[in-house]
Amino acid sequence: MDRRAARRALRVADLRAPRVPGADLVVSRDPAGRRSMTRVEGRCAIDSISISEGERALVIEGRWRGRTPRALVLRGARVDTRADLTMLEDSRFECRLPLHAEGWLGQDRVVPCGTYVIQVDDGRSAARMVVAPASLRQTLPIKHQAPFAHIKVGRAALGQITVTLAPPLTSEESGVQGRAAVTSVKRPTPVVKDAVFLQSWFGKTFSDSPAPLADALRHHCREVLVGVRDFSVEVPDHVTPVIVGSRAWWEAMTSARVVVDNSWTPKEFKRRPGQKVVQTWHGTPLKKLGYDRSQHEGRPSTPQSFRWGSSKWDLLVSPNDYSTEILRRAYTYDGEIAQVGYPRNDVLVADDGVRSRVRASLGIAADTVVVVYAPTFRESQQGRSVFCDVEALGRALGPGFQLLVRGHSAALRPGTHHHGSHALDVSTYPESSHILAVADVLVTDYSSVMFDFTATGRPVVFFTPDMDAYAQDGRGVYFDLESTAPGPVVRRESQLAYEVRRAWRERAAVSPRYETWRTRYNGHDDGGATERLASRIREWL
Repeated sequence: MDRRAARRALRVADLRAPRVPGADLVVSRDPAGRRSMTRVEGRCAIDSISISEGERALVIEGRWRGRTPRALVLRGARVDTRADLTMLEDSRFECRLPLHAEGWLGQDRVVPCGTYVIQVDDGRSAARMVVAPASLRQTLPIKHQAPFAHIKVGRAALGQITVTLAPPLTSEESGVQGRAAVTSVKRPTPVVKDAVFLQSWFGKTFSDSPAPLADALRHHCREVLVGVRDFSVEVPDHVTPVIVGSRAWWEAMTSARVVVDNSWTPKEFKRRPGQKVVQTWHGTPLKKLGYDRSQHEGRPSTPQSFRWGSSKWDLLVSPNDYSTEILRRAYTYDGEIAQVGYPRNDVLVADDGVRSRVRASLGIAADTVVVVYAPTFRESQQGRSVFCDVEALGRALGPGFQLLVRGHSAALRPGTHHHGSHALDVSTYPESSHILAVADVLVTDYSSVMFDFTATGRPVVFFTPDMDAYAQDGRGVYFDLESTAPGPVVRRESQLAYEVRRAWRERAAVSPRYETWRTRYNGHDDGGATERLASRIREWL
């Protein structure tokens, strides 16, 4: 059935619904993701949807005939919330669907920006999306600007109700024109000498090396400000979050004495007199960076563009000699480099209880072997988080093993959460180094976590079914991984579980290749990188 025919069928079925006692038309998905329309027990007629700012919730009112469902569900790509129905007189109901949820760190946060659907959970079958009745369609879309998010309630092509959240930017801050207006503001006043602004991954999370720096500097400055994409991002209590793209964000970045970032600063940003910019970057590179990438060869403007970006930095952080050489060349950077190690890696070697606390928070027993699968992204498949059947892998590992799935940050927003009984998706956990800290065995491909994790001395397995294509047709690599990898390189998925179990059994064996790797890449991973970098920054405060 094509989309036009489906719409016609939907309208006809909706009009005829009252003739079928106790039945309602819903849209459901089969295991292959195909949508279909089915009549199920219970008829739902939603009369109104409103937003309660104080409760941060959707208030849904309507009538229900037939067997009362268990709950309504707000389902997104990464986060779901749910609420029971409160039955009133004359088969009426009210449901207050939360727009917030408890994060991994225990903070109650707004759900991430994106599009959600409203579903019915009847407790007996897969949750189904209820089609908006004709009376409600006349009132849609509903738009509401709340302090925590901009909310739009609408409907998709087949009539199901959708809820879209966007960052709480004002109309003057939104869009291309809003961004231009915000970033055109000049700062004639001096910089605030005792303020620090930090940002990681363009505000998608607050993690990586800027996060431990925020804690190390908190007692040495008046205010620590952090750029976040939306208020779903978990941040420590001692920092002030500001929404990326807002006037408050631009004010914080352009007035702080020290700016710390783990990626490129905004193109509109210009370092002011008295400001210092620290570029922590985000990993030892296997994949080619910057001007070293083949697609930039022969372009005379490319070195200039990288030099223009790196000229904003006062200090570039490097974890080892290898990275120092590459980062300086790839980004045409001739400034100061602090080869002190990555602050994000301190937790991997420091005995501060993080490993046991995170395992406990994830519900993992002390005697369980934790396997973390953490692949990098593919530029042609940025919405894809994993590149093997993680349910099959978790099942094949067997009793005594727990598989954790950690998608790359580039796939965090476009990707979808994995729901299954044999693998736990921790892609949205704020800090990747905490997940590496709990791992007994790491499975990765070309991600820079391979260099971080070997600081622990624990085994690594490389699953690289597309190694040749990745190295030759992708962005390119700096060295042949297969000949130097500090662990087995697996091309066939059927062998992966066996190699993981073997790596765990033989973990005590001394590997000359592993030790050579650690000597080259982990020389500064001694637990003191944060303090070494923080002491350098304190000189500017």
